[in-house]
Amino acid sequence: MKNTDNQKKYSKMVRNTKILISVIFLSLVSILSLSTCIALLLSNAATKRQAEASQSELDALESEGYYTKAQAQQLMDQAVSEAMKQAGDELRSKFREKLDEGDKLGAIRSIFPDDIVTEFAGQYYFTPIDKNLDKNPIADEDMTIDGDGYLSYIGADENIEVTHGIDVSRTQGDIDFAKVKEDGIDFVMIRAGLRGTAKGQLLEDDYFKTNLKKAMKAELGIGVYFYSQAINTAEAEEEADYVIELLSGAEITYPVAIDLEQISTSDARTAKLSGTLYSEIADTFCRKISEAGYTPMLQGNIRTFMELLDKEELQNYPIWVVYYDFPQYYPYKYQMWQYSKNGIVDGIDGDVNLDICINIK
Repeated sequence: MKNTDNQKKYSKMVRNTKILISVIFLSLVSILSLSTCIALLLSNAATKRQAEASQSELDALESEGYYTKAQAQQLMDQAVSEAMKQAGDELRSKFREKLDEGDKLGAIRSIFPDDIVTEFAGQYYFTPIDKNLDKNPIADEDMTIDGDGYLSYIGADENIEVTHGIDVSRTQGDIDFAKVKEDGIDFVMIRAGLRGTAKGQLLEDDYFKTNLKKAMKAELGIGVYFYSQAINTAEAEEEADYVIELLSGAEITYPVAIDLEQISTSDARTAKLSGTLYSEIADTFCRKISEAGYTPMLQGNIRTFMELLDKEELQNYPIWVVYYDFPQYYPYKYQMWQYSKNGIVDGIDGDVNLDICINIK
């Protein structure tokens, strides 16, 4: 009987234990399920927030002007088309403006920006701009021309110094150089002489010695130039010796220039000179001037430097460009620019050529 009671108690205990285990297991399952649900809810909430944030970012990008790749390409194509139309309108406007002014050469130059266009004897020449040659260190926007026609440097580079000058010959007659200096002129380039275009004789400028003496007394910077019509290196050497003799050891602070121009008339001595011979003539003159202790310089218009001279071979010599327009058209490095033939300067009766000289410290 006692054993039976014990068995009943044992069976009841086992049953209770199973029930407790079941309750604990179910509780654990419930807790796990609840945790999973909470995790899913949190995950869904995070996903929703992320989605909302992404949408907000997309809305912001769209509102700030960001576009799809296709949209961006479409806008680029449209911008290029509008830019080309605007450039074309500006080009046509500039072309018409130059034609209205009677400037046919300027009109042609406006539609060939990658070439240097020159004209001689009714024929136009096109020379591609050489990107390997040194360019002028002064940008167009660094120069300005005032209402009186005077050119000035307004750039910020303190290493660049621009001085103001004139070039004179017998054409200007008697000059009061003291007044010239008081009027803001720093230097004067004086014509020493010339070679005749027909017979080739050497001639001293009638006012050379007078101009040289008066300019020195006024304490102006002084340089000289010689109008060359040499047809070979022997004549170039003769011209250089002639200038050196005229200077007679005078101490001048600006260069001695050879003025090279080709006369268009068929009977001119230099009418048929080749570019190679022109370069040899220029080099011979400059070397003789340098040997005498002076600084040589090449003077000419844009055609001189584009068509007649070898730019690479002679690029070590300072260049004096004659160009009467603004901004400068010559694209390469130059030291002096004759920019006007109609200058009015106190101390001189009538017009005079105006120049600037660029010095790099």
